[in-house]
Amino acid sequence: MKNVLALLISLSIPAALSAQFDLVPNGSIPVTENGTAFDMAWGGGLNFCQVSPMDIDQDGDDDLFIFDRSGDKVVTLLNGGTPNTVDYTHTQDFDNVYPFNELHDWALARDYNCDGKADIFTYSLGGARIFKNISTPGNPAFVLMDTLVRSNYVPTDANLYITSVDLPDMADIDGDGDLDILTFSIFGAFVEYHKNLSMELYGTCDSLVYEVANRCFGYFSENFNTNAIHLDDTCTNNVPNPEFGNDIQNLTLDLYNMTPLERSFDDRAHAGSTICVLDLDANEAMDLLLGDISYPYIVGLWNDGTPNANHMASQDTLFPVYDVPYDSQIFAGSFYVDVNNDGKRDLLASPNAGSLSENFTSFWYYLNVGTDAAPVFDFQQNNIFQQDMIDLGEGAYPVLFDHNSDGLMDLIVANFGYFVAGGNYPCKLALFENTGSATQPEFTLVNRDYENLSSSGIGMAMYPAFGDLDGDGDKDLIIGDLQGRMHRFQNISTGPVADFQLLSPNITDAGNITIDVGQFATPVLFDMDGDGLLDLTVGERNGNLGYYHNTGTAAVAEWTLENDSLGGLDVAEWWNVTGYSTPFAFFNNLGERELVIGSESGWLHHYGNIDGNLTGTFTLIDSTFQSIRTGKRTAVALYDFNADGDLDGVVGNYRGGVSFYMNDFTQSVGTAVPGALFSIAPNPSSTQVIVSMGAEWRAGMQVRILNALGQEVMRVPMTAQNTMIGTEALGTGVYLVEVSGQNVLAVERLVVKK
Repeated sequence: MKNVLALLISLSIPAALSAQFDLVPNGSIPVTENGTAFDMAWGGGLNFCQVSPMDIDQDGDDDLFIFDRSGDKVVTLLNGGTPNTVDYTHTQDFDNVYPFNELHDWALARDYNCDGKADIFTYSLGGARIFKNISTPGNPAFVLMDTLVRSNYVPTDANLYITSVDLPDMADIDGDGDLDILTFSIFGAFVEYHKNLSMELYGTCDSLVYEVANRCFGYFSENFNTNAIHLDDTCTNNVPNPEFGNDIQNLTLDLYNMTPLERSFDDRAHAGSTICVLDLDANEAMDLLLGDISYPYIVGLWNDGTPNANHMASQDTLFPVYDVPYDSQIFAGSFYVDVNNDGKRDLLASPNAGSLSENFTSFWYYLNVGTDAAPVFDFQQNNIFQQDMIDLGEGAYPVLFDHNSDGLMDLIVANFGYFVAGGNYPCKLALFENTGSATQPEFTLVNRDYENLSSSGIGMAMYPAFGDLDGDGDKDLIIGDLQGRMHRFQNISTGPVADFQLLSPNITDAGNITIDVGQFATPVLFDMDGDGLLDLTVGERNGNLGYYHNTGTAAVAEWTLENDSLGGLDVAEWWNVTGYSTPFAFFNNLGERELVIGSESGWLHHYGNIDGNLTGTFTLIDSTFQSIRTGKRTAVALYDFNADGDLDGVVGNYRGGVSFYMNDFTQSVGTAVPGALFSIAPNPSSTQVIVSMGAEWRAGMQVRILNALGQEVMRVPMTAQNTMIGTEALGTGVYLVEVSGQNVLAVERLVVKK
């Protein structure tokens, strides 16, 4: 057993212990694995990244603006600016900057108006919208400039078409100073060159006036069925007087003059590609790096033309073939960014997928050992920044469990799975043991496959819930799975460290029917009706909660479905069919039970009006709880990790990481009664304590003991000035003892140590 502090500083709290919240991101809680610290432990993970330079804090150094497609989430890494050094820190200070929480599918930062501030190009239905950067030092801010960028397709003016799957690029192609756009056409095969006419029309670069200068930029085509590139190719229906490269053969099929019916029978519709514009050979004509949705590699194309007569003359199908070729499994994306502050842009590469690709070592870094004008890329690592974070592949669902009964709350973090080629996603539970103290938590990742559950046969998306289901005093385990079923494990340990053995696969209800909630079963064990037995509430893909009442005994749990839509709640947003409700155990707030629950959108939903209302409709208090959104498919665990009386938060998301929030709420409700303090002795205690009033005892006083979740675990009347209370039933840990009655209300901390 670890030594627990003998006595915590006690406070007089003039209102009942409550779950008031002021959750503030705290990335300083230490996390280590094998003796190595995670420098960005609580960064939330990274999977499928689109990267742009942006001086987000306006301090003169380009930071990294990372948009992760797996969570439609902006991740900001602030640049320390140390020359020749990869020097970044993760920050959540800008998480709620408009429009960061509205971006989806793709987002790139590019300075379109030449004011030195990177603006945001992002997907809009059938194209792109643009947010202008109007930031001032320390105050990032953006304003919507265009809801859907248009272009003259000659002769038709229409939205500049970009799919939600493709990743275009914005760069000065013709060297005139304004920002042009390259994107694959709606019919695939060819890259369209949308020339910005701002300089031609106005002599400045601050406008967004586009015209198709070439429907076959560089005169190449991508094979419709593979990632093969055909050089010296064109389309027959190009714009009049296109910018022109070499004298080449025309394609025989005119895609632009096909009827809609003809197009529907053509199997060559564009599926998805990525574009990165850069000059690989210092000839001022822009070269390209391409990725294809079905292939793992980057294709490099060399332009032997000029800025106004572009022609792709050679290719590298395993870029960079001279070093370690990038391999993402599918759909490579590439980004030209100075990572190490040496003035030369480097290469970052990551899948542009939403799934079905590498999710643990998916962020590759190539150092530019050449020049900025003629880069040479040297492979450095395949997990830049991921190695510094808690990153568990896809999905991270933190659950509280003191696995070694030392009184310090540990974390079991489940995931959806780690990518393995072939489509198999082995799911693993990670054990983060709290190796700090009762007031200063720190965590050690001691096992990435807790209890070897990846070999249990349960499969993907395991989600654990812990509780004593057989009345033997230790906590057992229920695991929900991808198929909507649950499995019970019994704690067979004879010591303080839990050890689980499968007892009942595919658990059944009281009628012996296998419980199946649909998909993504996320169970929680909690006594919903106050009868002393743990009930089962289950979240699921549809976004609702099921409630199974425990109609058995303390020794033999039995589940009876009471409600398949508990509280009438549904966390699915109006634009989503699914909701992925991931409940956290209900907690106490000023004596009332409440609930915070994760969702597919990433926002946390807060509900009240639960007590005595299990057949009614819960009240939605807040659908954006504490303005926390760390990415899609969130899950939350609340616990008082520093014994200050307030519930802190750990939030997981589908990017595979977790974020820590310290509760800075200062309780100041009401006025304390002078002399109403009381004392507890002995403290720490193992079997019993005496609660002694410092003021006059009054009839009707009562003592409540609450755990670190704010849940009441004991209530006894205070029968005299000094009242003895047994603590044998309490496990090792820190508790809050509340004395109340008439106008007297105070709280002290109690340490129980077995």
